[in-house]
Amino acid sequence: MIRRCGSQDFERIHTIINDGARAYKGIIPSDRWTEPYMSAEQLQHEINEGVIFWGYDGNGTLSGVMGIQHVRDVTLIRHAYVLTTSQKQGIGAHLLSDFSERGSYAFVGERD
Repeated sequence: MIRRCGSQDFERIHTIINDGARAYKGIIPSDRWTEPYMSAEQLQHEINEGVIFWGYDGNGTLSGVMGIQHVRDVTLIRHAYVLTTSQKQGIGAHLLSDFSERGSYAFVGERD
């Protein structure tokens, strides 16, 4: 169910991030909110900086993603998004559980 995403998943990751972020519109400070929430260029920059995306693949299609980045002796969770139509179904919990089994990690907001 949880797999490492590859370059073939780029557009789907981009879609999930921007769709999933809608749940936080109005919560994320307006000076940090953009439309789209993350551009394709920003996503590519994150990947180029070492963020690795893992996805929840329930029926042959990704519905949630988590982007992690290894820094020194910790793995940072940089991004975590689930499609709005798939939220409240435990997908985010599955992703977090998978990473907690891998070892130390810390959550870091994507625009710190």
